Amino acid sequence: MVASEEPIATPSRLKPVLVILWLLLISAPILESDSYRYAALLLIGTTFVWFKPNLGLLKRDWLANACLAWGAYALLRFLFGLIVDGEKGASDWLYAFPLFFPAVGIALYSSRKHVETVFAIYFPIALAALLISTDYRQILEGDDRISPLFHNNLIHGAIGCGFLMIGAFYWLLHAWETGKLARRSGNWIVAVATLVIALCLFNIYGSKAKGVWLSLVLVGPLMLASLLLYANKRRAALVGAVVVALIAAALFVGGDDIWRFAGPTYEATARIETEISAHGAWNAVAAAIASKDTPESMSERLQLWANASEVIAQAPLFGAGNHWLTLWNSTTYASVPYTLLHNGYFEMLVRHGLFGIIVFAILATAMYSRVFAAWRAKLISLSALLAYSTVTLFFLGTILSNSNNRLAIGESFFFVFSAVAFACGIMLKKGEIRQNTGMVSRDQKAA
Repeated sequence: MVASEEPIATPSRLKPVLVILWLLLISAPILESDSYRYAALLLIGTTFVWFKPNLGLLKRDWLANACLAWGAYALLRFLFGLIVDGEKGASDWLYAFPLFFPAVGIALYSSRKHVETVFAIYFPIALAALLISTDYRQILEGDDRISPLFHNNLIHGAIGCGFLMIGAFYWLLHAWETGKLARRSGNWIVAVATLVIALCLFNIYGSKAKGVWLSLVLVGPLMLASLLLYANKRRAALVGAVVVALIAAALFVGGDDIWRFAGPTYEATARIETEISAHGAWNAVAAAIASKDTPESMSERLQLWANASEVIAQAPLFGAGNHWLTLWNSTTYASVPYTLLHNGYFEMLVRHGLFGIIVFAILATAMYSRVFAAWRAKLISLSALLAYSTVTLFFLGTILSNSNNRLAIGESFFFVFSAVAFACGIMLKKGEIRQNTGMVSRDQKAA
């Protein structure tokens, strides 16, 4: 396949603007703010102003049209509930964000040659933020939980550290894969990435965020195993062995402290499993909520999930829309002081039911398949594919116990996840090939 047309040139004055906008879009793991939303809107603006000819690349793209169709459905349903029924819901309008995904994807495709510059700036900024914000003394003492980075909640900060740790790990592997580490200038990448990974793990330990710990247990072995996919397997195995040794040493030193925070939750979960086989799921959950041996945070989550189950049962197929909060007021544990459900899947089910879950699963699967196809076609590096996969798995794990899809870090993730997929789809369509120094079209290479 040969590219059908020359890519749209980026005006020189726009290059620093694009770099800044992408830095803001991925700033949520470091700083919890609305900056990513404004950055996304401005990136969409650049698409319509400077890269408008590229809009035609997604004109007949079924995935882009599916995102637009779902976004329109979610927005119209929200507006109907608001105007006709007077139901405001709670952040229900966020489910219309897929309306913006194709345009952000075009913005990424049009500015893709700046991606390495963005990350070369991003991770040193992340390192500086970690160095400044880490409460070394309190973490070492281990008595209290700390809130990493600059977030409104310690769990959000721990999740941000997880994103940064995975990103830095694969940024380092990308430099290895593309030969940058063989140069003298590659030493700074090793130093920055290693410090980011170490400080992120240190802060995640200090946060005592059990859901993040569990998510890292799920993706950590996959990260280590991914080292074996590289050509120099002996060096990869050595790096993996060092990482495993460091983790083992950390568990040996801090194992008692980890169990002090995670043990009661584990024991309460084991009791619930026993009660379910004897008395059924609802009675087991009710008993756990009433038990003084159940940690308070776990009890509150169980109450939230029990309420969510009651709401879902009343509208299982298409969800309750904006009306879900009204139904919430009549649930068994309506007195629980939150309506943030601490489970991203329940967040979707109460609003849009099984239909919403199925649609999002189809969209996410289609997006991932495009990124995988781009790797198969050698449009992106193996490290880029692994980073995309691991960050996604980590995020899917964290939303089992937190509503991150309703928060800045989750919304930013969805923008980037979809943007990468659409950019890869366009590259596949235009028949581009990957070089060590970047991604260019065959026509450009011939020139």
